[in-house]
Amino acid sequence: MIEVNYVTSSKFKKEENCEFSKNCKLTDGSLIKDIFKFTLHTLNIAERLEVDIEEMVKHEVKEAYSSLRIPCIVEHAGLIFKDYDRRNYPGGLTKPLWNTLGDDFILETNSSNREATARAVIGYCDGKTIKTFIGETKGFLADKPRGDRKFYWDTVFIPDKTLNLTYAEIVQQKGLDYKLIHFSQSAKAMIKFLEFLRNNHDCDLWG
Repeated sequence: MIEVNYVTSSKFKKEENCEFSKNCKLTDGSLIKDIFKFTLHTLNIAERLEVDIEEMVKHEVKEAYSSLRIPCIVEHAGLIFKDYDRRNYPGGLTKPLWNTLGDDFILETNSSNREATARAVIGYCDGKTIKTFIGETKGFLADKPRGDRKFYWDTVFIPDKTLNLTYAEIVQQKGLDYKLIHFSQSAKAMIKFLEFLRNNHDCDLWG
């Protein structure tokens, strides 16, 4: 088993990691639970406000490694409005915007039915280098929050026009595993990282 040290203080991310480990596969069909063991660490890491999520994650994983002194990962996600794609907005500012506006997020950002990309970035630090892995899911925003699972903007992001359900409604109606297997930008980023790790875990720091 290859150990993955995952730094997060979010109960939702911990819940998703558990379901991801049990139900998701690598691109070759290998079950993740047969290859990887996740160890979760709760650390208080100051988040640097950046529009670019990748820059935020690089800073956070460096701080995480400085505390743990073992190879580890952190993950951060946000929305990118289609008309601000080149500027990565709101990106890393999605979380503080949501914390401030809450259910008024759609109204205040004039985002009803707006096309957007959900982007997740996983940062990995092994003490020598920092690498990032990106997962994306395209979709659009609802006209108001929908669904009971209030994991930030999961109540407003709709990943599939045919399904026409927010992430929160997908979890509510079809299960968390369905969201992770079919849509989750975080799962996509994690699979990219795990495939990298499986191909490189024999380096000296993992001996």
